[in-house]
Amino acid sequence: MEDNQTQIAFDYVAFIKQIPHNYPYECIGFLLFLFYIFMYITGNTTNKKLALKFASTTYDFFKTNFTYVGVTNKENGPLLQSISSNSFGFIAQGRNNLNCLAVTIDLKKRQDLLSMLLFSFIWPERDTITIDIPLAATPQPICFALVKKRDAKSYKESNIDLKYLCEKLSIDKIDDNLTLVTLGEGKEPLTTIFDSKFCQALKKYDKYIQNIHFTDQKTLLPNPYNLRATLMNIESLDDYTEFIQLMLQIVDKIANFKLSQTFRQQYEEERIKFEEIKSRDEKQKKIEEAQKKKTEKLQKEKQKILSLPREQQIKLQEKEKRDEIKKKYAKRTMYM
Repeated sequence: MEDNQTQIAFDYVAFIKQIPHNYPYECIGFLLFLFYIFMYITGNTTNKKLALKFASTTYDFFKTNFTYVGVTNKENGPLLQSISSNSFGFIAQGRNNLNCLAVTIDLKKRQDLLSMLLFSFIWPERDTITIDIPLAATPQPICFALVKKRDAKSYKESNIDLKYLCEKLSIDKIDDNLTLVTLGEGKEPLTTIFDSKFCQALKKYDKYIQNIHFTDQKTLLPNPYNLRATLMNIESLDDYTEFIQLMLQIVDKIANFKLSQTFRQQYEEERIKFEEIKSRDEKQKKIEEAQKKKTEKLQKEKQKILSLPREQQIKLQEKEKRDEIKKKYAKRTMYM
């Protein structure tokens, strides 16, 4: 018996060509999904390469100058700790004058499509490396910062120690070599710590330095004596060892520096005033926070009342008036 059914060959090429016309929105969504996956993989890979570049270029230097290198004290422990997909940590311990050297590598969210395409135009991100060195020694009462000119005002306002203890200074050796604003209490410690030879060496990293900040207050870390240096534009920086060596030199100079008797007395008096200002600011902040919470609570109560039926709103208003009259009457009886 003959099979009357005719077999029609399926044209796969024609079907694939028709997909964009038949399913345009689905195709756009699929392409965006593929692009997102591509951005995620390439972004993660780029960030890991930048973080590993720091570890690989500084490892020998840290092994020579520190007893322990890496996030653990084990011989073959990891050098870097992954805090997030765009943030990494590195620690070195075991050197005179300091407790440790902690590095935080904060990179652009290259793996995040939304962040890279949209938010970066409003809040541009930077690749930064922050070096924190809490001192083991107890140095003189010193506070200073070298900050990029465009960031100097906002950086000073956001750091209470710089805001109340420091002012903009003109230091010839620094101003001649670096494009940074100098904030300090006085010229005596700065001219000693930042000598001409040191400033010349620091000039190599001038365009990479966002700030170098030393404080004897608990503003950067719980430790009251801390040096913090932040580098930017790190993707074009090949080697960090010389800069880290310069930061260690600053630490050693601060640890061994002695203020003259006159300046020491002056700085100690300033710190007594600073503690009073800080205490007053903290009280004011608490008052403002309490007022803010009270305002928010009243706003919520008002919205809750407005959401009620009209009759209930009138009853609540009448009740509030009666309570107010009672309070006034109670005050009168107290004075009678």
